[in-house]
Amino acid sequence: MTAEETAPALPGDRIAELAQEVGQLRDLFQRRLLDDKAKNVLIETVQEQARAAQELLRRKQLESLLKEALLAVDRLRTEDPSRELSESVSDELLEVFRRRGLQEIDDSGDFDGRMHQIVATVPASDTFPAGSIVDVRRQGYLLEDRVLRPAQVTIATAADDRESR
Repeated sequence: MTAEETAPALPGDRIAELAQEVGQLRDLFQRRLLDDKAKNVLIETVQEQARAAQELLRRKQLESLLKEALLAVDRLRTEDPSRELSESVSDELLEVFRRRGLQEIDDSGDFDGRMHQIVATVPASDTFPAGSIVDVRRQGYLLEDRVLRPAQVTIATAADDRESR
């Protein structure tokens, strides 16, 4: 052994070594904290995306169910010889759907291209001015704030509107 190896370290040298070690540990700790924060942000983002995907899937499944069931409601209202029974069953089904966010589209007043689909036109009159809904062939529905199925309507049109069709 040499004299340098057996000689005790000077207090100033030891303090410098410890300061350097503490600095390295601080850098390591800060990098790990930043890594942990980045991982947490990534985990939260993935969780939010998973929740959004689940909500979209739920809505799509509900939309599909309601569209099919509404066809049954339509048949009950038009094809069943026992009108009282069909009205009762269709009203009960619609109440179940209403509790899940289904709403009937308002068919009173004027035509709205976002909510109504024109299936026929009639000449406008004093009773039904141009653009007003005269008859509803098939009820339309909203699911929450989206049109699930537009109402099929007959509207009153002015003579010049009919000629341009």
